[in-house]
Amino acid sequence: MATVATTSPLAAGSKAAPRQRSQFATVIRKPRVAIPLVVLITLTLVSLFAPLIAPYDYTKMMAQPLLSPGRDHLLGTDDYGRDVLSRLIFAGRVSLGVSIGSVALAAVCGITLGLIAGYFRGWPEFLIMRGMDLLLSFPTIVLAIAMVAFLGPSIRNLIIIIGVIYTPRFVRVVYGSALVLGDADFVNAARVLGASNTRILTTAVLPNVMAPIFVQVSLSLGFAILVESGLSFLGLGAQPPTPSWGNMISSARPFMEMYPHLLIFPSIVIGLTILMLNTLGDGLRDELDPRLRGSR
Repeated sequence: MATVATTSPLAAGSKAAPRQRSQFATVIRKPRVAIPLVVLITLTLVSLFAPLIAPYDYTKMMAQPLLSPGRDHLLGTDDYGRDVLSRLIFAGRVSLGVSIGSVALAAVCGITLGLIAGYFRGWPEFLIMRGMDLLLSFPTIVLAIAMVAFLGPSIRNLIIIIGVIYTPRFVRVVYGSALVLGDADFVNAARVLGASNTRILTTAVLPNVMAPIFVQVSLSLGFAILVESGLSFLGLGAQPPTPSWGNMISSARPFMEMYPHLLIFPSIVIGLTILMLNTLGDGLRDELDPRLRGSR
């Protein structure tokens, strides 16, 4: 009697993991991916080690407020006499921390809900996708302001609010891929071999949707910084004396004509960070999408 091969496609999929790691190692060496990645890692490390790098305590009031950039204060001082460079460095901990925390929350929730909706279909699909459509129907900043008004302004609440707002974007990315992969031959073969739904989702479906997830993460980080800065600018984010890039811009408004450096420096940092994140996202998309690679 002829024998039938019983090698699980999930086991074959696990052997593809080293190839995927090799692919990502190749991708991050590309200049349009490597350069923004190095800049973003540098900004993150500077913010992380702010107490060691910042020349002054960000709450310390100097004798001379509103100093122009000079030798003692490279970026000048604000209206309270606090060193702008020190506050800019410490503000990165808030702005980047909120962005990373909220996108991590959105990614975990979005990936889970997207896999469930795309794989199981039926009522889970209907309830999840209609809920995501409802969230997407509101303008981002309006929904964020409404949620802050309900929960109150704090860094923890900002992470939760921005995470909820950006969850639908991850759900839609994962849902579309899971919808296609749910009927793939290797997934059907795994079902026949008796693999559980959890095992199929985590070892067969999820690895095949990681590329668009990485792209969505990089783009969402930039948007999250914009939302956090906007809310802080309106006084709904980090509360004084805790600095964030958004509330530094808000505090500079009364002095923007006489002392434009107070407005320019945090704006440059926000613009540079978002530019690097968007460049990284575009680079990852172009390198990881086989259709775009084939068109070049």
